[in-house]
Amino acid sequence: MKHCCKNMEFLLEEEKVGISYDKKTRSYGINIIGSSAIQKISYCPWCNSKLPSDLTDKFFSELSCAINKEATLFDIDLSPAEFKTDEWWKKRGL
Repeated sequence: MKHCCKNMEFLLEEEKVGISYDKKTRSYGINIIGSSAIQKISYCPWCNSKLPSDLTDKFFSELSCAINKEATLFDIDLSPAEFKTDEWWKKRGL
């Protein structure tokens, strides 16, 4: 199982609810209706398990080191291949 419980697994895969998972930053969130905003969550709404820590800050820190400059959202498309998936954090044992 990739996520904390069968409900989370099923609903993310089937896109049945407004919960999202970003594998690049290992972050979970609730999609805000009518906008592109996402409210990050730390616990599963179904089983109440603590979700893995969000790696957004670490992502930009590691990306900055990889491209030798302060990384921004604009740098993601130009980033090394490992930063386009969850490979970067798995490779670092995070």
